[in-house]
Amino acid sequence: MKILITGRPGSGKSTMVGRLRDYLEGMGLSVGGIITPEVRVGGSRWGFEVVDIASGRRGLLASVETEGPRIGRYGVNVGVMDELAVPAIRRAMLEDDCIIIDEIGPMELKSREFRRTVDEVLSSDVLLIAAVHRKTLQSIKKREDIRVFVVDPEKRDRVYQRIIDLLGDYHGMR
Repeated sequence: MKILITGRPGSGKSTMVGRLRDYLEGMGLSVGGIITPEVRVGGSRWGFEVVDIASGRRGLLASVETEGPRIGRYGVNVGVMDELAVPAIRRAMLEDDCIIIDEIGPMELKSREFRRTVDEVLSSDVLLIAAVHRKTLQSIKKREDIRVFVVDPEKRDRVYQRIIDLLGDYHGMR
């Protein structure tokens, strides 16, 4: 099963992915993959990191000062996706019960290897939970095993419970 979480910027996609990760780990499942937290400087967003969930290794994905392909005001470090994110996701496909990818969006998709790896994950049998940029969602092929959930601040808890119910039914976790 593939669970894709989408919504407007600031809607709580990453928070939802984090809560689901905590839930799965609490159920004794192994979780691998990546998260992409904001980097804030002086109270404002300066960039984004990519973090390998299993090892804790971190790299600067994008910042206002990074050279590289531009997404808005951010320069993207494609190398960190290829050298840190892709191996983390591939390792999770082989070793873990669930893959977390936060997020599949324009910055991450600047990496050709990341795009290939996401395609591999979508074709695998491993449970995937991913935050997906709403514009990117259109390019992900429609598959029977994909469930899309739209998050907004008002219905965040209801969406979380629907996903927990789905996971419980799917894996007999309840």
